[in-house]
Amino acid sequence: MDNWGNIMEQRMFKCVFIKQEYFQKNSDLVEILDPNNLEKQSQRKYIFFGFKYENNTILVPLRTNMPDISKIGQVGYKVPSEEKPNAGLDYRKMLIVNDNTYIEDPQYLKIPTSQVRIINANYDTIKNQIIAYLDGYIKSVKKGRHLRDKKFKYSTLHNFHDKLGI
Repeated sequence: MDNWGNIMEQRMFKCVFIKQEYFQKNSDLVEILDPNNLEKQSQRKYIFFGFKYENNTILVPLRTNMPDISKIGQVGYKVPSEEKPNAGLDYRKMLIVNDNTYIEDPQYLKIPTSQVRIINANYDTIKNQIIAYLDGYIKSVKKGRHLRDKKFKYSTLHNFHDKLGI
């Protein structure tokens, strides 16, 4: 238990949920996880890494079963736990939620200690990969390739061009 306290003090991220109202208001989002399933959408864990990108709050889903992404390029980060060996962060399905009234910030971290350790130990790598994914997406849009590029074809970022200034 003592070790858990140390981990919690060191964490540089938050595990949050997005309220159903967000998904109701934004029912037209494309490539979103769990489309038309408000209950599942609001129960999905998202990770906020404590930084903003172009003044936007970026939330990355922690998926239980990450699809095989080895042939696509860097579009996620494996964060396995004992019970969920295929879990990971999926950059392709990140959301931009700038209105924090839609974000539920639970009092306690809702992920296993093993996943907390992995994310903390690799925080800088993950943060840099998220930024690189966002930069790459913007570059792909500017070249008109984002709907063909394997890395971005199924990205939720298609919904946020206005927020990303493209």
